[in-house]
This record gives sequence, C-alpha cells and structure tokens, in this order.
Amino acid sequence: MTSSETSTAPTRESVTVVTIDYRHGTTVTAHRTEQGAERALHDHASTWWHELADDPGPIPDEPSAAIEEYFARHPSAFRTIEVVELLD
Repeated sequence: MTSSETSTAPTRESVTVVTIDYRHGTTVTAHRTEQGAERALHDHASTWWHELADDPGPIPDEPSAAIEEYFARHPSAFRTIEVVELLD
C-alpha cells in the first residue's frame, strides 16, 4: 500500500473482560477501559469486604490495594481479567 492509498480495513476495538467467581455466583462484565475494569473489581471488593473475617478491618483507600487484598484474603473469590478483541 502506498502512502496515497487509504486503508479500508476496520479499526479493531478491544474490551477488558472481568470475571469474578464467588460463593454467590459468577459476574462477567466488559469494559472499554482498564479504569472501568478496576472500578468493577473495586466495587465488588467494597461490597463484599465484610466477608473477609469477623473483623476484616478497614478497606484500603487505594483501589488497587483494596482489590489485591480482597482477592488474596477471600477464601472463595477469584478473578480473571482478559483483553478481548471485538470481531464485529
């Protein structure tokens, strides 16, 4: 292709898919940004923080720290994060 030719191929988009498995079920969400995915994980950790122990202590102020601690300490909550290309 020369510089004067224009590409007609569509621009591929991708989304970040978050899957959270926990005792109440599985939640799958798709996000256009990493920040959106982090928000979803933080919302989950905030909602279920009380399940960590009889006295789980305060949730960390930093969202990424709260997410890491929640999933490290929770005995039955797991997460996967995957970037997926949209095909159509």
